[in-house]
Amino acid sequence: MKSLTHLRWFKAALVAVLGLGCAQESRPEEQQVTSQKQRTTNYIPMFCAIRPHQPDYGVCERPPQTPQGVYDQLAAIQFNQCGTDLTCRYQPIQLWATEPDANASPAEIATWFDVQNQVIDFLKTTQKNAETLHLSLSIHSGGMKIRYDEQNQIIAEVSDRLNTITKNVETQVKTQASAYGDPVVLEAAEVKAGMTRLDQAVAEARTALEALSPQVVSLVGRFETYRNTEAASVTALQALAAQGSMADLQGIEAALLAAADLSHQESGTASTLAMDARRLRSQLARAQEDYAASLVPHREFIQKRGLLMGDLVVGERKMVEGIEGYCEARKRKTLTTVERLVEGMKQRREALIALEADQATRQALADEAFLTASQRFLSDVTTRSTQLWQVAPKSTVLKLSFLSEKFDQMESYLQFEPACAPPAAGARSWREAGCIAMRRDFSRVRSWRTSTLPGTLRLNVAMMRQAGSVPAAMLAEVETLTTAGQFKAAATVHDAALRVSDGM
Repeated sequence: MKSLTHLRWFKAALVAVLGLGCAQESRPEEQQVTSQKQRTTNYIPMFCAIRPHQPDYGVCERPPQTPQGVYDQLAAIQFNQCGTDLTCRYQPIQLWATEPDANASPAEIATWFDVQNQVIDFLKTTQKNAETLHLSLSIHSGGMKIRYDEQNQIIAEVSDRLNTITKNVETQVKTQASAYGDPVVLEAAEVKAGMTRLDQAVAEARTALEALSPQVVSLVGRFETYRNTEAASVTALQALAAQGSMADLQGIEAALLAAADLSHQESGTASTLAMDARRLRSQLARAQEDYAASLVPHREFIQKRGLLMGDLVVGERKMVEGIEGYCEARKRKTLTTVERLVEGMKQRREALIALEADQATRQALADEAFLTASQRFLSDVTTRSTQLWQVAPKSTVLKLSFLSEKFDQMESYLQFEPACAPPAAGARSWREAGCIAMRRDFSRVRSWRTSTLPGTLRLNVAMMRQAGSVPAAMLAEVETLTTAGQFKAAATVHDAALRVSDGM
């Protein structure tokens, strides 16, 4: 009973608040309905009794009549009607108190509870049969359920009204704030929860990155130490160059050993730093990938709120990449410089050996160099001559040779003719062995250019014209260029015509 009373008072309080909050006067029709409801809530309880198997017979009385009086009236009627039929006499009687309507006041609800309790107490005290008590309680339970449903509906209506008022207030505040240029942020509970989850994901990612901090600090410290040695490294290279350019045979050997040590030291330090930087960069990239994966469940929230999550390790990765790039560039520069110094030292050593040798030794060295150069040139001439007389590639359809590339080979071969002129009496040339072979080919090459090539061009043009697969203008151009002695141009157009015949 107390719970229903509180609900009634809660409804009344909410109605009062809504009336004040909305600052609106009730409309006349609403006042009319309210007054009508007030007129229909004059509740007077009644005690009623019926026989469920014969519902046409019933008794209802208002207080001061008691539940027992109503029950006894129906029991007397039942006794007189049933006579000696015991089954009829002891039929259960259903007893209850009528309930108020839906607009009853808390006091009327309390009255209904009171009279209903009187009915239940009477049935329990007089120890009526169980079926009678059960039937009466079922009516009371049904009435209570209806009453609770009504109260829940009232609460739902009030809640809906409050939600509507809240939304209207938010809209009005935002509109007014926008008019004054003062944005208003209304952060809902779900936004706070989403930000909390997002902050947790970021915090976990930062914790994982903090585990890499010692490695980053260590790498940066080692890099600073290494970078500070750059000036000393340059000075060492300059000293090595000066030492090598002025050293004798023994000094050259010492300089070569020093160059090897410097190269090994620079290469080892730079390679170790670069490798560690590369490994750390990979770990940072993996940490960023894990962080990005942890944001996937929050993607919709991030997009909806327009949040920019960014890259947590972009600064560290750029720094590590810079360290790696510096180490690689310095190592490459140092090794290149050392290689050039070593090559120069070797040449100086050979020159010093030649200067210290006697005439016979110097002659032997010169003869060795002469023989080496002669053999290299002869080998090159042999390769060129072999390629010169190989059959040129042929077209696919007409099986005719392409001539432009062969013309270039012949032309290039003839360019050696001035250099291969016979040496003067008493002189020798390291090219002579190769030139002897080339002089045998020079006349054949000139014959190919002046006789073989023009004849081949004319013959191939006739065959292409007969095949009918090449435009006549191209064939006429080949003939014109051949007649004019422009064999290179004629061969170029000829090859183009062959490609046309192949469908290219």
